[in-house]
Amino acid sequence: MTEKQLRARTSLLKAMLLVCALLMGYSDLITTNEILQRGMGELNPFMWLTQEWLGEWWLVAKLGLTYLVIWLLWHGNSERQMAYVVALIALPVYNNLFILAGAN
Repeated sequence: MTEKQLRARTSLLKAMLLVCALLMGYSDLITTNEILQRGMGELNPFMWLTQEWLGEWWLVAKLGLTYLVIWLLWHGNSERQMAYVVALIALPVYNNLFILAGAN
């Protein structure tokens, strides 16, 4: 594989990981919002305080943090580390889905 092909493959992988990070952040936002609408509370103390301070504007803070993580990932060099971060971002989504499944 040539250097040019390797860079193109790396760029595609990096783009896919960034899209996955965005989708996981959005999914976390949607599932958390669904949990809150069902009368349950936020388990993350930082986001709980954000919800208390900002009210319904906590969504903006949550999206802002997601975009900050994506920006930091964009400037990262290691695709493996990016994949670890995306997996870490996915954990709250899985937890929220388990909570929602148990509530039904």
